[in-house]
Amino acid sequence: MGEESLGLRSFKGVLWNVFGSVANQAMGFAMGIVLARMIAPESYGLIAMSMVVIGMTAMLVDGGFTAALIQKKTPTEADYHTVFWFNLLVSITVYGGIYFAAPIIELFFETTGLINVVQLLALNIIINGVTAVQRLQLIKKLDFKALNIMNTIATFLSGVIGVTMALLDYGVWALVAQQLSSSIFNSVFIIVYNRWMPALLFSKKSFLELWSFGSKLFASSILNSIFTNIYPLIIGKLFTPALLAYYSRADSYQKLLSQTLTSIVQRVSFPALVPLQDDNERLKNAYRQMIRMVMLVNAPALLGLMATASPLIEFMITDKWLPTVPYLQWLCVAGLLYPLHAINLNVINVKGRSDIFLKLEIIKKGLVLIAIFAGLPWGVMGLVVASVMVGFVGYFLNTYYSIRLIGYTMKEQFWDIIPYLSLAAVMAIVVWGLSLLIVNSLGLLLLAQLIIGFGIYAGGCLIFKLNAWVQFRDLIGKVIGKG
Repeated sequence: MGEESLGLRSFKGVLWNVFGSVANQAMGFAMGIVLARMIAPESYGLIAMSMVVIGMTAMLVDGGFTAALIQKKTPTEADYHTVFWFNLLVSITVYGGIYFAAPIIELFFETTGLINVVQLLALNIIINGVTAVQRLQLIKKLDFKALNIMNTIATFLSGVIGVTMALLDYGVWALVAQQLSSSIFNSVFIIVYNRWMPALLFSKKSFLELWSFGSKLFASSILNSIFTNIYPLIIGKLFTPALLAYYSRADSYQKLLSQTLTSIVQRVSFPALVPLQDDNERLKNAYRQMIRMVMLVNAPALLGLMATASPLIEFMITDKWLPTVPYLQWLCVAGLLYPLHAINLNVINVKGRSDIFLKLEIIKKGLVLIAIFAGLPWGVMGLVVASVMVGFVGYFLNTYYSIRLIGYTMKEQFWDIIPYLSLAAVMAIVVWGLSLLIVNSLGLLLLAQLIIGFGIYAGGCLIFKLNAWVQFRDLIGKVIGKG
C-alpha cells in the first residue's frame, strides 16, 4: 500500500470517527445536560464511586489481547476464538467478584445506596466482554463507519431511557439505566452486523503467542487503570459524594474535548500504521502529521473551554454545578498535553515495544504517588494541580522514546505544536476578555465568545497557512474528489 493511499484511507477512517464521535458526543452531551439539571450532584457521586471500582477491574477482561491482535498483521480464526473465550471467562469472574464485594465497597466509601448501583453497573463488564472480539474485527477492517453509526444510535436510545426515567423521578437509577442500556444496544448491534460467531476452540499456541506481546500491555493497563481511578477513589473516600461529582464532571468535560479526537486518531493509526513499523522515516512523517492535526483542533478547544468555563457551566447545568469550574480550568491544562502523551506512546506500540511501554507506566505511576502525597494537604484542588505537574514530566519521558525509536526529537515536536498553541492562546485571551464586557446575558456572552473565538482562530490559520490546516484542506479535497 502506497503512502498516499495509506494516508487517504486512514484519513477517511478519521473522518468517519470524527463524524460518529461528534454525533455521539453531542447527543450524549445534550442528554447529560438534561439529566444534570434534574438529578442532584450526590447521585452522580454514587455513579462515580461505582465507576471507580468497575474501571479498576474491567481492564482484567482484556488481558492485553486486543492490542496484540491489532498489532499482529494477520490474526487467525484460532486467535479470535481464543481471545473471545478468554474475555468471556474473565469478565464473568470479575463480575462475580464485584457482585459479592459490593457491601465491602459501600463500607469503604462510607455511604449508603451504593450496593445495588455497583452490582447493576458491573454487568457492563460482561456485556462489553462478549463483543470485544467482534468490535476488534471491525477496527482491523477500518470499518469505523459502521461502529460509529451503531454507537450513535445506542447513545440516542439509552439517552431517551435515562431522561424518561429522570422525568419520572427515578434519580440515580435513571443514570444506571442509561449506562446499561447503552452497552446492551451497542452489543446487540455489533453482533447482528458483524455476523461472527465463536466456535468451541481455544488454542494454547495462539494464547501464548498473543500473551508474549499483550502481557506487558496488560500489566501497563492494570497500572494505568488503577492510577486513572486513584484520584476519584481518594476523593470519594476522603471527601463528600458532591465533591467527587464536581471533580468527575470537570474531568469528563475536558476529556470530551481532549481525548475524543486523540482516541479517534489512535484507533485509526494503530492498525493502519502497523505495516510501516519497519520504515522509520515514513512512520515519523506520519506521526508528525498526526500531532499537528490533533493540535489544530485540541489547542483551541481546550484553551477556549478554559476561558469560557464559568459562564458555560452556569448556562448549561445551572449554578449548583459552579464548584466544578476551577477543577475544569486546571484539568484543561492537562488535556492540552494528552494528545502528545497518547501519540508518543502509540509509536511504542506500533514498533512492538510493549516492554518500553510497561517501563514508562511504572515510572509515571511512581510520579503520581509522589504528586498525591504532595497535593493532598491542599484538598481536591491540590490533587488536581499536582496531576497537571505530573503530566508535564510524563510528556518528556514519553518523548524520549519517540526520539530513540523513530528519531522524532523534542525540538521537532516543539516546533510542530507551538504555532497552534500560540494562536489558540491569543484566541482564549480575547474570548475571556469578552466576559468583562458582556455581563447581563450568559447566552449572549457564550454566543459572542464562540463566534469571535472561531473567527480569530480560523482566520489565523488562513493568514499564517499553518501546516495542519493546509493538510486538512488538501485531504478533504482528495476525499471529495474520490467521491
